[in-house]
Amino acid sequence: MTDRIVIHYSEIGIKGRNRRYFERALVRNVRAALGPAAEVRHQPGRLVVKPGPGADPAEVREALGRVPGIAYFSPAVVAPADPDAIAERAVAVLSDLAFDTFGVAARRSDKGFPFTSPELNAHVGAAVVARLGKKVDLTEPDVLLRIEVTRQGAYLYAEKVPGPGGLPVGTSGTVAASLSGGIDSPVAAYLMMKRGCRVVFVHVRNETQFAGGVDDKIRDLVAELTRYQVRSRLWVLPFGDLQRRIIAFVPAELRMIVYRRFMMRLLDRVADREDAQALVTGDSVGQVASQTLENLACIQAAARRPVLSPLVGLNKEEITDLARRIGTFPHSIAPYPDCCSFMIAPHPETRADPAVVARSEAAVAAADQYLAACLEAAQVETFEA
Repeated sequence: MTDRIVIHYSEIGIKGRNRRYFERALVRNVRAALGPAAEVRHQPGRLVVKPGPGADPAEVREALGRVPGIAYFSPAVVAPADPDAIAERAVAVLSDLAFDTFGVAARRSDKGFPFTSPELNAHVGAAVVARLGKKVDLTEPDVLLRIEVTRQGAYLYAEKVPGPGGLPVGTSGTVAASLSGGIDSPVAAYLMMKRGCRVVFVHVRNETQFAGGVDDKIRDLVAELTRYQVRSRLWVLPFGDLQRRIIAFVPAELRMIVYRRFMMRLLDRVADREDAQALVTGDSVGQVASQTLENLACIQAAARRPVLSPLVGLNKEEITDLARRIGTFPHSIAPYPDCCSFMIAPHPETRADPAVVARSEAAVAAADQYLAACLEAAQVETFEA
């Protein structure tokens, strides 16, 4: 029994004068996730959704569970803002559930409603006891019926489905995220979506060793992540020519650092075209040789924009757990040797000297020309959930 879906947010609620900006963005994103047939209305402190005719409840739940900015949502029934009508609907809602004990938690944003919240709790509880013969338990009830009384009516629900939380995508600008094909970088992109960023994906493709399976793997990752932001763009940059020059002219122990510095420059150039304000990587301090503090400083110095690394303090187990939860893990573990794995030396430098790296990088003749050619040969694709 469901008439509406009540959506609650948490972080948006403390935004002060900017709150309406975030609320409007969340309304837009919920509409985009559910399609044009769904009615999405903002009410004080919540959104109320009427799914389109024939909407699949399971698909609606899955879609809303992926919308950043939603703290939780609840399938609800509607009653007139009248104590007896609310009690009648409460009995109908609970009669569909199996339980022995229950509680009622009412709150009213409409202060003109004739009952206080405790009075409505007692009124509804008495009706349930009389009609269904259930026991009240205010400490650990089998079912907790929540009632929200507004000027538009009362919403009753007994389930809270968690959402991602955070901020609505699009409220914090655009970022260009490196997508390597491993476990870490997709999780980093997802975390930036939760902070309200629209993510443009950039994959630097290793063409010296592997030319085929990247397309399916990277596209699968972007398609999975697009379910969180509804629409995405993917840039695939052919890196083979420049990669061969790095291998030819840069000492093995510095190749990964030089490669990643060139990657920063490519991300910057994509960001120029996408009006992105920052770059995103899947770095976690100390996880591999290129992610020591000294090497990260050397690599990120090549960027013209801030470089954001949302995984910086997480360990591999935490990152992997997140990957499983958001659905990217099965795609990430599909076999594919990316640029990074191909460039790793047996004994890589862990504390790069910027001056030494600069000299090695300078040996890669005509690098700007190759960077420009790489960008011009990019394959750009748009994804929609």
